[in-house]
Amino acid sequence: MVGVFDLGSNSFISLVVDGKVEIFEDVVVASTISYVKDGKFKDCADLKDIFTDMLRNVLRFTRDIHVFGTAVFREVENGPWCFEKIKDGYPGKILTPEEEARYSYLSVKRDSELNVRNPLVFDLGGGSLEIVNDRDWVSLPLGTRKIGKVDERNFREKINFVKKNLPNFSGSPVGIGGTFVTIASYRFGKWNLSSAHGSVIDMSLIRDLFDLVKDMSYEKIDSLPFVPKGRGRTLKSGIAIAAAIVEKFGDLVVSRRGYRYALAWELEASR
Repeated sequence: MVGVFDLGSNSFISLVVDGKVEIFEDVVVASTISYVKDGKFKDCADLKDIFTDMLRNVLRFTRDIHVFGTAVFREVENGPWCFEKIKDGYPGKILTPEEEARYSYLSVKRDSELNVRNPLVFDLGGGSLEIVNDRDWVSLPLGTRKIGKVDERNFREKINFVKKNLPNFSGSPVGIGGTFVTIASYRFGKWNLSSAHGSVIDMSLIRDLFDLVKDMSYEKIDSLPFVPKGRGRTLKSGIAIAAAIVEKFGDLVVSRRGYRYALAWELEASR
């Protein structure tokens, strides 16, 4: 078995696989970016405590553990220092934007459950949006924490801004990330990873969800049964980004997986 940690801007995720079979997965909304002040991590102790708590569960299954970081650790001045402090000697690294994009693509391409031909993958995090198909890739600063506050007055403006910056890539759109899973889970009335996987986000769902949350506080959104605690702060911006993607590329198939799966499958196969 192999364990992989995905340390991102919005959340920390741990995954254990045996071959291609998922054994264990845990998601903690960590809000990594909230520990940044004046372009630097002011403290990493709390983030390391989150990692250490999650690590105990992974160690129940395997000691072959690898840790990877994404945009926030690339962009913050002392991000590499904080990343090394958190992972505490375990192998791994901060992925380049291209590596993150390519592994995200492979997590969809090699997913027999989704079976999407010619996927165009959108991996949405707090710090960046990776877009990749079998020929092209780009990493854009259009994460849910990067496009600014979204409300009813500027919703259309934010959609247009994101849409204007999206590349003219081809393929069948597939969305990776907790934001897309949250949007899809609205249809089921509760956070549901298995039901969200392979479900579709269309403009009707987006409009209904935004009408529900547009006047809500972050705390009120967090209390909704389909929203993981801590994700309320970024859901409105995530809805705007999803709307821009759907308007430009068409209905979006949701993947609950991500680059960590492709990395875990590769690491397990190389043992």
